[in-house]
Amino acid sequence: MKPDFFQQIDRIRELPTLPVIVLKVNQMLQNLETTADQLSRVIETDQAMAVKILKLVNSSFYGFQSKISSINSAVIILGFNTIQHAVVSLSVMKSFSLKKNLKRLNIQDFWHHSLAVAVISKYLADHADKTLSSDCFTAGLLHDIGKLILAEYFPEEFEKIWLRTVESGISFVDAEKMENDVNHAEIGAYLAEKWLLPQPLVDAIRHHHSAFSNNHLTSAIIGIADLLVNTCQPSPEGRFEQPPGLLDAPTFLQPLLQTLPEWYPRLQGEIASACQFFMESQNK
Repeated sequence: MKPDFFQQIDRIRELPTLPVIVLKVNQMLQNLETTADQLSRVIETDQAMAVKILKLVNSSFYGFQSKISSINSAVIILGFNTIQHAVVSLSVMKSFSLKKNLKRLNIQDFWHHSLAVAVISKYLADHADKTLSSDCFTAGLLHDIGKLILAEYFPEEFEKIWLRTVESGISFVDAEKMENDVNHAEIGAYLAEKWLLPQPLVDAIRHHHSAFSNNHLTSAIIGIADLLVNTCQPSPEGRFEQPPGLLDAPTFLQPLLQTLPEWYPRLQGEIASACQFFMESQNK
């Protein structure tokens, strides 16, 4: 039945597309001989994107003390991978309007959750494998993108799943197993493939709900960050405790998770900064 569902997605004429700049940047970074100057010139051909990139790198989210005034400087300082993921993240969020009214899904709450997962994923990656930081931020941002497709283009299916979560008190993904033969992670990965996004992002989106049962490092980080955002709430005294579900987390993250009450509250400010920047950029 899955091929039929994906064929339905292919027939959606209004399905969000990404601007040409995303494809150009992705293609350039497949060439190991691409220079910072060449990449900068391509980004500068999209004036709106260039402005957003400069605003992002000069925002409190990155916290650089000196102002970065050119795309070339941003590329040199942040690196190709981070710039690529910034272009993808900004473009994807722009493709979904904040003003849409989707039944059973508040799109602003959706992006707030996604950005929180992105920030926490980046933090976990910074301490587990810093080379994955940009991948994990973008994968965290896009991990639930399939829910938007379900809510907007398959509202009846989304309604059934949502009602199942309410009536049975189960998670969205468990409700999907009972109501559908394809889940939002698979839908999100399929969309990411149609957008020609890098394969590590596609894989992370597809596997983020099987984080504890596979060896995909990025997926594991996204899955844990998602679990934290969904379950880690402060006690009446304002303390954060480790959720029981993290006991099965991969061993490489266990030492960091043991100190969760120390660092998790500090990330709330970074989440707020990310939400402010990305939400504002969506409206421009």
